[in-house]
Amino acid sequence: MLDQTLLMQTLQDIANTGERLSNPSEENAFIVIAEAFKNVGAEVNIERVPLFVSTVDNVRMTADGQRIKALGNAMTLPLDGNNPRQGTVSVQGHLRILSASDWQSYEKKGNSDEIVLLNGLANLNDLRKAQALGLKAVLFDTGDRIHRMIVSDVWGSPTPGCESRYVTMPNASIKHSDALTLKDGMRITLELVINSRWTTSPVLMAHVRHNEQNSEAFTAIVTGHIDSWGDGALDNASGIAAMVASAKEILTLKNRKHDVCYVIWSGHSHGRYAGSTAWHDKHFNWLNEKVFLNLNCDCLGAVGSTILGKTPVMASTAALARKAHEGISFTEAFTRFNRSCDQSFMSMGIPSVFSNISEVPPSGSVSMKVAGLSGVYGPYWHTTDDTMQGIDPQALMRDTEIFTNGLIQSVIEGPDALDLMAEWNEFSTTIREKLNVVKEKQCTDSISEAFVNEPIWQELLDKLSEMNIVIQKRAVEANSQVKVQTLKHIVAMAYSASAPGLQDKAGQKARSLLVEAFEKWTKAKEESFEYFSAWTAMVRGANQLFAQLKSIERL
Repeated sequence: MLDQTLLMQTLQDIANTGERLSNPSEENAFIVIAEAFKNVGAEVNIERVPLFVSTVDNVRMTADGQRIKALGNAMTLPLDGNNPRQGTVSVQGHLRILSASDWQSYEKKGNSDEIVLLNGLANLNDLRKAQALGLKAVLFDTGDRIHRMIVSDVWGSPTPGCESRYVTMPNASIKHSDALTLKDGMRITLELVINSRWTTSPVLMAHVRHNEQNSEAFTAIVTGHIDSWGDGALDNASGIAAMVASAKEILTLKNRKHDVCYVIWSGHSHGRYAGSTAWHDKHFNWLNEKVFLNLNCDCLGAVGSTILGKTPVMASTAALARKAHEGISFTEAFTRFNRSCDQSFMSMGIPSVFSNISEVPPSGSVSMKVAGLSGVYGPYWHTTDDTMQGIDPQALMRDTEIFTNGLIQSVIEGPDALDLMAEWNEFSTTIREKLNVVKEKQCTDSISEAFVNEPIWQELLDKLSEMNIVIQKRAVEANSQVKVQTLKHIVAMAYSASAPGLQDKAGQKARSLLVEAFEKWTKAKEESFEYFSAWTAMVRGANQLFAQLKSIERL
C-alpha cells in the first residue's frame, strides 16, 4: 500500500517553499526533496547544469491611468540583440479589443501605437503576427484567473541561430473581469521587468537499484520538474511527491530486476524544457546505453480530475499503461505524445509513457468560454492560485497508484514490458500510407513529375518490407540489448525530425521529417514555393528514414 501520509506531507513540504523559478525557493525545494528521498532509502545525488531562463519579474499596467493587474509570460523578450535582456521594457499605446474572427482578418491601418486585447492563453503565433504588423504590445484575456504561459518554440537553451526565433513583442495576461472594464481607445501603459539570464540549476537524481545479480539490468528514468508558477502544488509538487511515494514502494519489491533513476530538474516553464535538455546532453551516452523507458510525472491529483485513460503513450508503451490501470475504472483514450512535457529524449528514441494520469472535464466556466481552456489540469494550472486547494488527496492517491503500478511492471519486466512490434507496425503503416499518396500523385507540372519519379519512394517501401521480416524475427529471438536499441531507432524515426542529440521545435506534433513535410505539402497551394519546398523536404526525409532503417539492420 502506498504511504498516503508520506505522499501528502511531501506535497505540502514542497508547496511550502513557494514559487520556484531559479531562485532561493527553488534551491530550498531541492533540499526538501533530497531529504524525502533519503528518508525512504534511495541513493541521492545532486549536480548542476547550465540553463538559459527568462522570466517577467514584474508587470505594471494602467488603462487611462487606472491600475490593472497583469502578469508576464516566460520567454517574453528574452534577448536584447544577441544578449540576455535585463531590466524594464516600457510601451504605450491605444487599446484595440478584437474577437477571434476580427483578429484573424486584422490588418493594421495607419495607426502605429495600437495595443491589442485578445481572448485566450498567450501564444507564440499571435505574438509573431503582432510583431509582423508592428503593433506595440499584446494583452491576453485568460478567463477566470491569470494563466501564465511560455511564448517560445526554442526547445531548451538556445544554440547559434535560435536568436531570430524569439519574439520581441511585449505582452502580458489579465483576467476576464478586468478585461471587461477596458474599452477601445483607452491609453494603455505597460512596463515589464525582464530577467533573462544564463544560470546553473540543480538536477536531483535518486537511484533505486535492482536487487538481483544481473549484469543485464537496464534503467527506467522517472522524470519531472520542480519549477513552478506560484506554490505549484499541482504543477508540479504533486508529481514529485508521487515519485517519493513510489520510491518507497519500489524499495519493498523483492523481485526488482532493473534500476530506477528518479530525475528532477528546473527550467521546464521558464526555460522551455532547458533542465531536461541539459541533463539529456550531459548524460547522453549513458541514456543511450542503459535507459529503456521514460516515465514522466506531472500534475497528478487535481480537484475534479475524474477522467482516466487519456494519458499520453507510445504504441510500445500502451500495453504497459493499460496494465497500470488494472483494477481502476477507466475509459481507454490514450493520446500520442507531442513535443511537450519534457520529452527531451525523442531524438535518441527512448520510449515514453505517462505525464499526467488524470484530467478535469471541460466546464462552462469563463476560462473555458473566453480563453478556450479545456478542463485538463483544472482552474489553478499556471496561476498564482496553484496551492493545496487544487489537490484532491484521494485523486492524488489514485493517480500515484496507477503511476506506481506502471513503474513496478517496468522494474520487474524491464524491456519485456514494451511492445516492439506495436511500435514498428504503427510507424511502418504511417510511412507506407504517405509514400503511396506521393507515388500516386497525378502531376500537372514537370517539377512535381520529377519529384514523383524519385527512386527513393519505392526504395523506402521495399526496405520497409524487408525490415518487417527482420523486426518480427528480432522481437522473438534477439537479446534485450538488441531489442532495446531496435526500439529506440524506431521511436526516434517516428517521433523526431532531428538527428540524435538535437531537439525539434517545442509545441508541435512529434513526427519524422518525412511526415512533417508531407503534412505541409498536402496543405500547400500547388506549384507554390511552399509546395515545392515541401517536396524537397519529403525526399530528404525519405532518405533519412532509409539510412535509419539500414542502421537498425546492422544492429
